[in-house]
Amino acid sequence: MSNIADGDVLTLTEAARLIRVSDKTLGDMARTRRIPSQKVGREWRFLRSALETWLSGEDRPAPTSALVREAATQYELPLTGFRDTAFTENRNQALHRWVPWIAGFSGSFVEGVLNEFGGKHRRLRVLDPFAGVGTTLIESLRRGHEAVGFEINPYAAMACRAKVRVGNYDLDQFQTAIGRFDDFADEKLWLDEAPSFAPPPGFKSRVPFFSPSIERQVLACLDFIHHDTADWVKELFQIAFGAVMVSFSNYSYEPSLGTRAGAGKPNVEHADVVAVIKRKLNEMAEDIASFQEELSEHGDLPAAVVHPLSYLEHSDRLEPHSIDVLITSPPYLNNYHYIRNTRPHLFWLGMVQQTADLKEIECRSFGQFWQTVRTGPEVPLQPDLPHLADLIDELRGRHAEKGAYGGPGWANYAATYFNDCQRFCAQTRERMRSGGTVVAVIGNNILQGIEFKTDRLFAEIAEGEGFRCVRFHEVRSKRTGNSIVNSSVRSDAVTQRVKLYETAVELRAA
Repeated sequence: MSNIADGDVLTLTEAARLIRVSDKTLGDMARTRRIPSQKVGREWRFLRSALETWLSGEDRPAPTSALVREAATQYELPLTGFRDTAFTENRNQALHRWVPWIAGFSGSFVEGVLNEFGGKHRRLRVLDPFAGVGTTLIESLRRGHEAVGFEINPYAAMACRAKVRVGNYDLDQFQTAIGRFDDFADEKLWLDEAPSFAPPPGFKSRVPFFSPSIERQVLACLDFIHHDTADWVKELFQIAFGAVMVSFSNYSYEPSLGTRAGAGKPNVEHADVVAVIKRKLNEMAEDIASFQEELSEHGDLPAAVVHPLSYLEHSDRLEPHSIDVLITSPPYLNNYHYIRNTRPHLFWLGMVQQTADLKEIECRSFGQFWQTVRTGPEVPLQPDLPHLADLIDELRGRHAEKGAYGGPGWANYAATYFNDCQRFCAQTRERMRSGGTVVAVIGNNILQGIEFKTDRLFAEIAEGEGFRCVRFHEVRSKRTGNSIVNSSVRSDAVTQRVKLYETAVELRAA
């Protein structure tokens, strides 16, 4: 401590005043280790010198040497540099905690990327073509940047859109609606009135999604939601319901949506549905208040747009060469069914009416799914990468006797995926400003025992479409799903253990 000058140790309030943010914002940053800080008892303390260094950006890692960068461009050397992408960090952070999302990444990861590329001192235009529930967009707005997102899943798109509009919400009106909701539900249930809302007729499940006593409460809650007057209030209530509905259902995420019985858990026979939803609504009200305070520090609100559409089909909604930074995580080559995992949300919130509606979304999704492309004629590979073509040919030969359920079906899926990678890179290059940065989080995958280093292949495809691969940042050395790589679907005849990892591929628009 002898090297610390008098007055260099600051309290939370003093430090917040120094860097011109609210006490709450700084407290959140300290708790999530996004700023130099130390907990002393129950109080936070900060070093003025450390904060000044952090503000100046002098604590960023030194540039990678040309030799190492060249090796990375040759797809041989993983590099570190960005923060862990795990979405679990978002569970206790304002706005990010609204909706659990299996495919998301952390707010601090996005913050690190924005800080790395000069976002502290000028307004950027940031794009996320696979916006999910809005992590990239929210972190961009938080720092005063413009944000644009595309999201094909209607439920995720609604959550994303609602979050970026938080700065315009009337908090008193929302809190009044929460009070009315409590009174409405109590009266409805107490009087034993039959709800006017009915279960979605097109929704089918192996076991009843809700137990009888819970379904009655759910329908009463949906009655209120669908009869509230303000559209934005209705949307927030729908998000709250969607965020918690699985918790009182007979299903769970283990990690994909399946029955509780299948996971060795009992069905949920009784729950206070109103209380669960209301807790989520009150949490959302707290977050609206705190985020509005953060946004007020920027003066004029930065613009934010969410397109509930496929980026591959509608990227022309963006002006050419208009994007400074793109931060995203495309769907992985793992056949994880993002649409079907929100199937209950889409049906119960009236976003789809029948299975055919889901099928339409699936067929327009990036990479589609094995189930949608496994049959039919052979899908030709479009990127001119002989080593990738060899991998797909090897995959096609695995268990050919099984047809669509063997290597031929999985080869169609892989070819479709990498074709969409090329389409994505070509369209994105047209939207990026010269010198603009793309950071795409993506991982390797295993199909029928064959490892695809998807991050390296994606980078090669991007270079063929006018990008320069700058670095690979290994952000997770072991990701969720590593325990299932030896399953029959993933890895027939695997001769050695393959680790699943995640890489942030950094590209620069030439």
